[in-house]
Amino acid sequence: MKYVGKVASMALLAALLAGCASTPDNDNRLSTEVNVESVLQSADKIHRHWRNTLVEAEGLMPYAPERYATMIESWQRADNLFKEIQSSPELANQSYSLFSSMTYLERFYNEIEAVKSNHTELVDLKKIADKVLEPAMTQLAYLNSIDANAHYRSEFVRLNRFYSNLFAFVARGNLNRAREEQTEFLSRAQSLEVRVIKRIYITPQEEALRQLRREDVRYYAPLSYAKVEEEIKAGKDLIDNYPRAFDAINQVVSAIEFELAHATHIAEEVKYLRDRNRDEYEDYILAIEGKLLSISKALNDSDLRDHSLVEQAQRLSTNAADTRKQYELVKRKTQPNQQQLQLDTLKGLIEKQNQQIAKLQAQLLATATVPTVSVPSNEQQATTLQHSDIAEALPTQLNVDKQIVDTDEVENNSSAVSATVNEEGEGEEI
Repeated sequence: MKYVGKVASMALLAALLAGCASTPDNDNRLSTEVNVESVLQSADKIHRHWRNTLVEAEGLMPYAPERYATMIESWQRADNLFKEIQSSPELANQSYSLFSSMTYLERFYNEIEAVKSNHTELVDLKKIADKVLEPAMTQLAYLNSIDANAHYRSEFVRLNRFYSNLFAFVARGNLNRAREEQTEFLSRAQSLEVRVIKRIYITPQEEALRQLRREDVRYYAPLSYAKVEEEIKAGKDLIDNYPRAFDAINQVVSAIEFELAHATHIAEEVKYLRDRNRDEYEDYILAIEGKLLSISKALNDSDLRDHSLVEQAQRLSTNAADTRKQYELVKRKTQPNQQQLQLDTLKGLIEKQNQQIAKLQAQLLATATVPTVSVPSNEQQATTLQHSDIAEALPTQLNVDKQIVDTDEVENNSSAVSATVNEEGEGEEI
């Protein structure tokens, strides 16, 4: 009880000072007031520390609810005592009650000591439980993230009770039992997870299927209806095995929705045909054939009505595939790749450079008899600047083979210029 010992020492010191003092009464009162103020400042500092600490301590409650409740009760008593002392400082060194030898201040520190002890125990339990029960904690957090409580409330409540028991085993030091029970908890929690995912993704599709059944789609389009049932079963099987494979689950849901719409349309067509008289059958078939004709005309201006509907559909499919291939081929031809564009640009720049080299050779030949001048002419400066601009404009991302070819071509041109200059220089010397 460090706080209590400290307070008792301070109180004893204050009593000795008060009893042995030989100063006037005014001095004694001043000394007492200073001492009480110092004690209150120390208590206020401790009070503020635990007030701020317990604001963030609510997360410790699951680890040992009873111990947490005891800690909060001790804090409430300590808080009330401090407020009484704060409002009436003279109570600090007065007896708390007729049945207790503690002063108000000593009782305050006694309650603070209880708060500290329980808080330390809770923090230690948290360290152990976080390690032992990490799988269970992660699973429950995931169930909360998918809002399992909203879909299966009663089962979620029962699972939470089971979860609390795991922490009770840890609090009693029975870690092996906690691990054993955690295995059962995870089994139940994963089962609930599967049920929640099915309710979120599959249940709406099953309700749509029931609506189709009420509309006699199962009677008018039994094959299409059976296809929907098949897709729903595939979705359930997928969730049973991989409840968190959401990309695959979404694909299955899209397939179910597609088959639902398909079954609906087929049933409507069947009902429409069943409601027609025999005399109207030909008009119905001709209407379908007219739609196929409009497609064949759009593809290649052909008329396939001299074939059966099945053969017309097959030929249309083949023609559409051929048309798509031709389109892709033309698209590739009309859109050269970036590398080819860069190569064409480089060739154009090299051609311009060759023209500039030819001009330079002509200038050298024309000035062969003129004494060499140290300052280059304006035209030569312009030519040099133009060569710099061309060099900066050369593309930097080309194939190595094409760079080598083009570089060799530039080097050959440069070598030709150097040879010409050397020949002219030798002629001047002669």
